[in-house]
Amino acid sequence: MTWDDKCWGIFNNIYWEMRFVGVQGIKLTTELAERLREQNIAVPKNGRIYVRIDNEADLTKKLSSQEVVLNHFFNIAFDIASDAVVSELLCRPLGIEDPGPFESYLRGFGHERFDWGEQENVTQPDAFFLSPNSLIGVELKLDSPTWPEQIGKYLALMVWEELKSEKEAKEGKEERENLGLLFVVPEKVREQHLSKIGIDGPNLPSDFLGRLRPSKLPTRIRRLFKDNPEKLDSVRSRVRLASVS
Repeated sequence: MTWDDKCWGIFNNIYWEMRFVGVQGIKLTTELAERLREQNIAVPKNGRIYVRIDNEADLTKKLSSQEVVLNHFFNIAFDIASDAVVSELLCRPLGIEDPGPFESYLRGFGHERFDWGEQENVTQPDAFFLSPNSLIGVELKLDSPTWPEQIGKYLALMVWEELKSEKEAKEGKEERENLGLLFVVPEKVREQHLSKIGIDGPNLPSDFLGRLRPSKLPTRIRRLFKDNPEKLDSVRSRVRLASVS
Protein backbone atom coordinates (compact mmCIF):
# COMPACT_ATOMS: atom_id res chain seq x y z
CA MET A 1 0.00 0.00 0.00
CA THR A 2 1.45 3.38 -1.01
CA TRP A 3 1.95 6.28 1.38
CA ASP A 4 -0.80 8.36 -0.22
CA ASP A 5 -3.30 5.51 0.19
CA LYS A 6 -2.36 5.48 3.86
CA CYS A 7 -3.01 9.23 4.10
CA TRP A 8 -6.51 8.67 2.76
CA GLY A 9 -6.84 5.85 5.26
CA ILE A 10 -6.22 8.39 8.02
CA PHE A 11 -9.05 10.56 6.74
CA ASN A 12 -11.29 7.52 6.67
CA ASN A 13 -10.38 6.75 10.27
CA ILE A 14 -11.07 10.34 11.35
CA TYR A 15 -14.46 10.20 9.62
CA TRP A 16 -15.50 7.42 11.98
CA GLU A 17 -13.47 8.56 15.02
CA MET A 18 -14.32 12.24 15.26
CA ARG A 19 -12.98 12.42 18.82
CA PHE A 20 -9.56 12.69 17.18
CA VAL A 21 -10.45 16.16 15.88
CA GLY A 22 -11.95 17.35 19.15
CA VAL A 23 -15.58 16.62 18.30
CA GLN A 24 -18.08 14.96 20.62
CA GLY A 25 -21.55 13.66 19.87
CA ILE A 26 -24.65 14.93 21.69
CA LYS A 27 -27.93 13.02 21.60
CA LEU A 28 -30.51 14.95 19.67
CA THR A 29 -33.74 15.26 21.66
CA THR A 30 -37.05 16.29 20.10
CA GLU A 31 -36.92 19.62 21.93
CA LEU A 32 -33.39 20.39 20.76
CA ALA A 33 -34.23 19.40 17.19
CA GLU A 34 -37.14 21.88 17.14
CA ARG A 35 -34.95 24.67 18.51
CA LEU A 36 -32.36 24.01 15.80
CA ARG A 37 -35.01 24.02 13.06
CA GLU A 38 -36.24 27.38 14.32
CA GLN A 39 -32.74 28.71 13.58
CA ASN A 40 -32.88 27.24 10.05
CA ILE A 41 -30.23 24.63 10.98
CA ALA A 42 -30.42 21.34 9.12
CA VAL A 43 -31.07 18.55 11.61
CA PRO A 44 -29.37 15.18 10.93
CA LYS A 45 -31.51 12.06 10.72
CA ASN A 46 -29.22 9.87 12.80
CA GLY A 47 -30.30 11.42 16.09
CA ARG A 48 -26.97 13.03 17.03
CA ILE A 49 -25.25 16.37 16.56
CA TYR A 50 -21.59 17.11 17.15
CA VAL A 51 -19.75 19.94 18.87
CA ARG A 52 -16.10 20.82 19.44
CA ILE A 53 -14.94 20.21 23.01
CA ASP A 54 -11.23 21.17 22.85
CA ASN A 55 -9.17 24.06 21.56
CA GLU A 56 -6.33 23.36 19.14
CA ALA A 57 -3.54 23.37 21.76
CA ASP A 58 -5.39 21.03 24.14
CA LEU A 59 -6.32 18.69 21.31
CA THR A 60 -2.74 18.48 20.03
CA LYS A 61 -1.48 17.65 23.52
CA LYS A 62 -4.14 14.96 23.92
CA LEU A 63 -3.48 13.39 20.51
CA SER A 64 0.24 13.10 21.20
CA SER A 65 -0.49 10.36 23.74
CA GLN A 66 -2.94 8.37 21.60
CA GLU A 67 -1.80 5.01 20.21
CA VAL A 68 -4.06 5.31 17.16
CA VAL A 69 -2.52 8.63 16.13
CA LEU A 70 1.01 7.38 16.74
CA ASN A 71 0.19 4.38 14.58
CA HIS A 72 -0.73 6.63 11.66
CA PHE A 73 2.58 8.50 11.93
CA PHE A 74 4.43 5.18 12.19
CA ASN A 75 2.79 3.71 9.10
CA ILE A 76 3.47 6.72 6.89
CA ALA A 77 7.07 7.03 8.12
CA PHE A 78 7.90 3.38 7.51
CA ASP A 79 6.07 3.23 4.20
CA ILE A 80 8.41 5.87 2.75
CA ALA A 81 11.47 4.60 4.66
CA SER A 82 14.15 2.71 2.76
CA ASP A 83 14.59 -1.04 3.09
CA ALA A 84 17.79 -0.37 5.03
CA VAL A 85 15.86 1.59 7.67
CA VAL A 86 13.23 -1.13 8.04
CA SER A 87 15.96 -3.74 8.30
CA GLU A 88 17.91 -1.79 10.93
CA LEU A 89 15.07 -0.54 13.14
CA LEU A 90 12.50 -3.35 12.91
CA CYS A 91 14.34 -6.54 11.94
CA ARG A 92 17.63 -6.23 13.83
CA PRO A 93 16.04 -5.98 17.32
CA LEU A 94 14.46 -9.36 16.56
CA GLY A 95 17.82 -10.86 15.64
CA ILE A 96 16.75 -10.97 11.99
CA GLU A 97 19.13 -10.01 9.18
CA ASP A 98 17.13 -9.21 6.07
CA PRO A 99 17.98 -6.46 3.54
CA GLY A 100 14.52 -6.65 1.94
CA PRO A 101 12.90 -5.59 -0.28
CA PHE A 102 9.93 -5.01 2.04
CA GLU A 103 6.26 -4.34 1.45
CA SER A 104 4.22 -2.80 4.25
CA TYR A 105 0.56 -3.09 5.13
CA LEU A 106 -1.68 -1.46 7.68
CA ARG A 107 -5.08 -1.87 9.25
CA GLY A 108 -7.69 -3.24 6.91
CA PHE A 109 -5.34 -4.77 4.32
CA GLY A 110 -6.65 -8.29 5.05
CA HIS A 111 -10.03 -7.56 3.48
CA GLU A 112 -8.37 -7.32 0.08
CA ARG A 113 -5.45 -9.69 0.60
CA PHE A 114 -7.28 -12.55 2.32
CA ASP A 115 -10.83 -11.99 1.03
CA TRP A 116 -12.36 -11.13 4.39
CA GLY A 117 -15.83 -9.64 4.30
CA GLU A 118 -15.85 -5.84 4.32
CA GLN A 119 -17.77 -5.75 7.60
CA GLU A 120 -15.66 -8.40 9.34
CA ASN A 121 -13.50 -7.11 12.18
CA VAL A 122 -10.97 -9.96 12.04
CA THR A 123 -7.79 -8.24 13.21
CA GLN A 124 -6.10 -4.87 12.72
CA PRO A 125 -2.30 -5.04 13.00
CA ASP A 126 -0.53 -1.79 13.77
CA ALA A 127 1.98 -2.67 11.03
CA PHE A 128 2.90 -5.73 8.99
CA PHE A 129 5.99 -6.01 6.78
CA LEU A 130 6.68 -8.67 4.16
CA SER A 131 9.80 -9.64 2.26
CA PRO A 132 10.67 -12.82 0.34
CA ASN A 133 12.32 -14.18 3.51
CA SER A 134 10.50 -12.49 6.39
CA LEU A 135 7.17 -11.60 7.94
CA ILE A 136 7.41 -8.88 10.60
CA GLY A 137 4.51 -7.67 12.73
CA VAL A 138 4.80 -4.47 14.78
CA GLU A 139 2.53 -3.60 17.72
CA LEU A 140 2.66 -0.17 19.34
CA LYS A 141 1.84 0.03 23.05
CA LEU A 142 1.86 3.40 24.80
CA ASP A 143 -0.13 2.73 27.93
CA SER A 144 -1.93 -0.57 27.56
CA PRO A 145 -0.97 -4.19 28.28
CA THR A 146 -0.44 -7.00 25.81
CA TRP A 147 -2.49 -10.18 26.09
CA PRO A 148 -1.88 -13.64 24.56
CA GLU A 149 -4.78 -13.39 22.10
CA GLN A 150 -3.22 -10.28 20.58
CA ILE A 151 -0.10 -12.27 19.80
CA GLY A 152 -2.41 -14.99 18.49
CA LYS A 153 -3.85 -12.56 15.95
CA TYR A 154 -0.39 -11.84 14.56
CA LEU A 155 0.27 -15.58 14.36
CA ALA A 156 -2.98 -15.86 12.36
CA LEU A 157 -1.78 -13.21 9.88
CA MET A 158 1.46 -15.12 9.41
CA VAL A 159 -0.41 -18.38 8.85
CA TRP A 160 -2.67 -16.71 6.28
CA GLU A 161 0.29 -15.15 4.50
CA GLU A 162 2.22 -18.41 4.29
CA LEU A 163 -0.84 -20.31 3.06
CA LYS A 164 -1.38 -17.63 0.42
CA SER A 165 2.26 -17.75 -0.68
CA GLU A 166 2.19 -21.54 -0.96
CA LYS A 167 -1.01 -21.43 -2.99
CA GLU A 168 0.35 -18.82 -5.41
CA ALA A 169 3.76 -20.46 -5.88
CA LYS A 170 4.13 -22.43 -9.10
CA GLU A 171 6.50 -24.79 -7.34
CA GLY A 172 6.63 -25.86 -3.72
CA LYS A 173 7.66 -22.81 -1.67
CA GLU A 174 9.67 -23.30 1.48
CA GLU A 175 8.48 -21.63 4.67
CA ARG A 176 9.89 -18.18 5.31
CA GLU A 177 13.14 -18.19 7.19
CA ASN A 178 12.27 -15.26 9.48
CA LEU A 179 9.11 -14.49 11.43
CA GLY A 180 9.06 -11.72 14.01
CA LEU A 181 6.77 -9.68 16.24
CA LEU A 182 8.19 -6.41 17.58
CA PHE A 183 6.55 -4.44 20.39
CA VAL A 184 7.24 -0.70 20.69
CA VAL A 185 6.66 0.25 24.33
CA PRO A 186 7.70 2.87 26.92
CA GLU A 187 11.22 2.29 28.24
CA LYS A 188 9.97 1.90 31.80
CA VAL A 189 8.10 -1.32 30.94
CA ARG A 190 10.28 -2.67 28.15
CA GLU A 191 12.13 -5.36 30.10
CA GLN A 192 9.01 -6.71 31.86
CA HIS A 193 6.57 -6.24 28.99
CA LEU A 194 6.45 -9.85 27.76
CA SER A 195 7.32 -11.56 31.03
CA LYS A 196 4.02 -10.32 32.45
CA ILE A 197 2.23 -12.78 30.17
CA GLY A 198 4.64 -15.64 30.77
CA ILE A 199 7.06 -15.12 27.87
CA ASP A 200 10.62 -15.07 29.18
CA GLY A 201 12.64 -15.23 25.98
CA PRO A 202 12.52 -14.43 22.27
CA ASN A 203 10.50 -17.55 21.46
CA LEU A 204 6.95 -18.59 22.30
CA PRO A 205 6.80 -21.59 24.66
CA SER A 206 5.45 -24.87 23.33
CA ASP A 207 2.28 -24.54 25.44
CA PHE A 208 1.50 -20.99 24.28
CA LEU A 209 -1.30 -21.95 21.88
CA GLY A 210 -3.06 -23.76 24.73
CA ARG A 211 -3.18 -20.49 26.66
CA LEU A 212 -5.29 -18.74 24.04
CA ARG A 213 -8.92 -18.23 24.99
CA PRO A 214 -11.10 -19.05 21.95
CA SER A 215 -13.83 -16.70 23.15
CA LYS A 216 -11.38 -13.80 22.76
CA LEU A 217 -10.60 -14.62 19.12
CA PRO A 218 -12.77 -13.81 16.07
CA THR A 219 -14.63 -16.71 14.48
CA ARG A 220 -12.51 -16.60 11.31
CA ILE A 221 -9.29 -16.94 13.32
CA ARG A 222 -10.69 -19.81 15.39
CA ARG A 223 -11.61 -21.60 12.16
CA LEU A 224 -8.16 -20.93 10.68
CA PHE A 225 -6.44 -22.42 13.74
CA LYS A 226 -8.73 -25.46 13.76
CA ASP A 227 -8.14 -26.18 10.06
CA ASN A 228 -4.36 -25.62 10.08
CA PRO A 229 -2.92 -26.90 13.39
CA GLU A 230 0.45 -27.99 11.94
CA LYS A 231 1.02 -24.72 10.09
CA LEU A 232 -0.01 -22.77 13.20
CA ASP A 233 2.46 -24.63 15.41
CA SER A 234 5.17 -24.19 12.79
CA VAL A 235 4.62 -20.43 12.88
CA ARG A 236 4.54 -20.47 16.68
CA SER A 237 7.89 -22.26 16.83
CA ARG A 238 9.61 -19.93 14.33
CA VAL A 239 8.39 -16.48 15.39
CA ARG A 240 10.76 -14.33 17.44
CA LEU A 241 9.54 -11.61 19.84
CA ALA A 242 11.23 -8.50 21.17
CA SER A 243 10.32 -5.21 22.85
CA VAL A 244 11.99 -1.88 22.10
CA SER A 245 11.48 1.63 23.42
